[in-house]
Amino acid sequence: MKIRKIEIYGYGKWVNQTFDDVQDLQVFHGKNEAGKSTLSSFINSILFGFPNARKKDQNLYVPKQAQAYGGRLFLADTRFGDVIVERVKDRNKGQAVVTLADGVQQTTKNLGRFLLGMDRETFESLYTFKIDSLLSLKKTQKEDLNHYLLSIGTSGSERLLQLAKEYRDEAAKRFKPTGSVPPLNKKIQAAEKLQRKLQQSKAKNATYETSLLHLSDSQKQQAELLARQQELEQEQTAIAESLRLADSYQEWKRLNKEITAVDYSEVPEDARYQWQSQQERMAASIQAQTQLQEKLAQLQKQLGEFVHVEWYKEHQSDFAALQHSVAKTQADLNKITYLENEVSNNKADLAKQKMAFGLNLALPTPEPLKEEERVRLQRLAQDFKQIEEQLLRLDHNIGFHEEQLETLQKEETRLQHEKLADDAYAALQSDVQQPSQRRSTPAVTKKSPLGLLFVAAAVFLVLSFVLADFRAIAWALSAVLAVGGAILTRRKQQTRTKDVASPEGSPENTMEQFLKQAAVRERISAITRELEELQDKFLEILNDREELEERGKILKTEWEIFLQQKGYPARMTAPELLQLDPGAVLAEKSALIIKQEAEMDDLSLAVDKWNEQTAFIRSRFHFEHLTVTEMAARFPEILNAVVLEESMAANVQDKINELQQELELIQRDLAESHRQRQQLLDQANAKTEAEFYQLLALKEKQEQNLKRKEFLDEQVNGREQLLDRYGDAKKSMSLYEKNDLEMQQLKAELSRLQRTEVELKHQLEQLEEGGIYSALLQEFALAETELRDLAVEWAGLVTAGEWIERALRYGKEDRLPLMLDDTITFFSRLTEGAYTGIAFQKNGMKVQRQDGTTFFPNELSQGTVEQLYIALRLAFVKNTADIVSMPILIDDGFVNFDEDRKNIMFTLLEELSENVQVLFFTFDDACVQRFSQKQVYMLK
Repeated sequence: MKIRKIEIYGYGKWVNQTFDDVQDLQVFHGKNEAGKSTLSSFINSILFGFPNARKKDQNLYVPKQAQAYGGRLFLADTRFGDVIVERVKDRNKGQAVVTLADGVQQTTKNLGRFLLGMDRETFESLYTFKIDSLLSLKKTQKEDLNHYLLSIGTSGSERLLQLAKEYRDEAAKRFKPTGSVPPLNKKIQAAEKLQRKLQQSKAKNATYETSLLHLSDSQKQQAELLARQQELEQEQTAIAESLRLADSYQEWKRLNKEITAVDYSEVPEDARYQWQSQQERMAASIQAQTQLQEKLAQLQKQLGEFVHVEWYKEHQSDFAALQHSVAKTQADLNKITYLENEVSNNKADLAKQKMAFGLNLALPTPEPLKEEERVRLQRLAQDFKQIEEQLLRLDHNIGFHEEQLETLQKEETRLQHEKLADDAYAALQSDVQQPSQRRSTPAVTKKSPLGLLFVAAAVFLVLSFVLADFRAIAWALSAVLAVGGAILTRRKQQTRTKDVASPEGSPENTMEQFLKQAAVRERISAITRELEELQDKFLEILNDREELEERGKILKTEWEIFLQQKGYPARMTAPELLQLDPGAVLAEKSALIIKQEAEMDDLSLAVDKWNEQTAFIRSRFHFEHLTVTEMAARFPEILNAVVLEESMAANVQDKINELQQELELIQRDLAESHRQRQQLLDQANAKTEAEFYQLLALKEKQEQNLKRKEFLDEQVNGREQLLDRYGDAKKSMSLYEKNDLEMQQLKAELSRLQRTEVELKHQLEQLEEGGIYSALLQEFALAETELRDLAVEWAGLVTAGEWIERALRYGKEDRLPLMLDDTITFFSRLTEGAYTGIAFQKNGMKVQRQDGTTFFPNELSQGTVEQLYIALRLAFVKNTADIVSMPILIDDGFVNFDEDRKNIMFTLLEELSENVQVLFFTFDDACVQRFSQKQVYMLK
């Protein structure tokens, strides 16, 4: 079932208000007093009835301006299709008017037929989420919280089955097919009986009045005869009683005369017993007095043996102060020992860390890096990195150019070997031009230093890679030597000793040699130009590298100065210093040591102060040699000893006081006994004990007469007038016989009248079996109306119960496992994976944390309990949506959630709204951004 439109005539602040096109997930957003709770209450009232003042509902939402109090809901997806539910307070006695899809209207007090038998309590407990529900969790007793959540978790189909069972049980209380006790059964039987009586009443109504008059006369006569019979019985009883007590009455008169002859009233009734009791009491008191006096002497001696009692009483407040702080002192001593070990370990760790950082233990610890120093170090590290990268690139270029120079030089050397001397080349040229003239010119060979120059350049190049500091100079020297070798190769050619082309030979050979020498000379010229260009570039690269090395030296010098100023070893690099910051690490450790040492000083002061307060104990028990640790350890023993001694002394003193009180009581008892004995003598007017005993004997005889008189009093008292009236025994016997004869006659007459009465009553019962005709007719009509109402009510209960059970029977079976899985999923999502399991057990519910620890709900925090409560409710609604598809009303149920859990909750609501309609009333502005404009109603 889903709500598609809300139309309010008047309800609280809402007057003539309509909400169209309500979505499956609809948000009603507004600030406080915008009417969110009023709108939620309106939906509840239309479905289940208006708030009732007699039930003391807090807010009736009666509109102040609107004429009508109520409105309409347009429902879709009900078992009757699309319906309209209208409820107005003053119409149809507040009952709901349901308009079906075919236009037929029905009036009903509750919507059980359309809402699967759902009542207000079930809807509010399962489908309504309010902040009050979450706040009530705080008020729930811890021992009741587990049962409360368990009832929510298992209230799926069981709650609806219970509701169906309640309907069936209530119907069974009203009617059973074979029963006779239920109200409907009784009413049917009564109606059938009334119908038979109504038919019989017509024939028996004529003779009823006559029989009723005869019965009244008979009863009146019986009453008169019974009164006479009672009077005779009383007189007969009095006569018999007077004859039985005649002898006792005479004895009673005699004893009265004897008792009143002598007066012993002054002598107590138990005078003999009192005298003997006092004698025994005095003897016992004297014996007890002697025993108490002996015990007092022993206790006084024992009390004098307790020597520390008075001293302890003088210093009891000091003991109390020491006892109050001894536990703290012992804890302080333990803490001092612990801190000493910690300080020692931390100092050792500090030394190890300084050594690990390469710091001198004798020098102060470097200070932590400042922000400007960090910026400087980052710049240095970046500059070092850039220089290294540029040097690598330059080294690569130098190697490349050296290889090119070496290749060109080798080619030039080869060509120089192939090249003829200038005079030989001139001769070839002349021969080519004038073939007839042939000359032979010998070549002069000279030893050239070119090889030595190239060897020296190679040596310097190798040294540049071996000695880093000599690298720039070596490269410069090798470059100079290479350039010199190239120039010397061009200008000072070695002359080879070989014969120039012999004048002898063909002109074709001469021309070939000439062309070859011309090509060689041309290639040598090209190589010379390339060498000059390459050497210029090579020198430029060497200059750049020299500049970078100079810049690197400057940076290295700056870095070394910085390390020296800070006190760090020269081996430490800028990135290492930035990453580790030994000064900060060591400063933190040093600060911890200083803090621990300061704490040790504070604890030592407190311990010394406590130790000074024990001076009075040390001097009393000669414990000056004990250390504060030993004193703290022995203090409880000392305190227990003096407290025990004080307690024992107090116990002895209490016993002495008790014995003194007992002794005083005994002495008072002795005095009282003497006084009471004298009082007995005075009461009896006796001067001696012998006279007292004689009076007692006379008193006892009189008491015997009194006992006999008391026995007779029970028989005679109250009967004196009766005994005097019937004192003549002969006349009394004659009267007794006469009365007996009259009583027999009365019994016979009464027996006859009683038989007549029985016959008349039987006749009247037969006439009254159907009652008076008019009364029976009215009674039958009333019974018929009551029978019809009971039958309609019984049929409604049976139909509701059967319908719910059929709905559950055709729904999913055994929903608890599915609901439990969804509850675990929802709870895990709401707690962001902190809790991963839930188990329903006989003794309650348990939840499992991610680390495997299990908790009862009353052991969880308030926020976690709220998330568990909501997960249970959502899981139930989801798994019963195919049976009971009711909309969910949420009235700011998640205001205590943080932003992350709110977003998770909104996602869950979106998923749930695919099967169940969700109406969300909130003031949270995050909803406006989260949901679409169509899903949000802005309340003002």
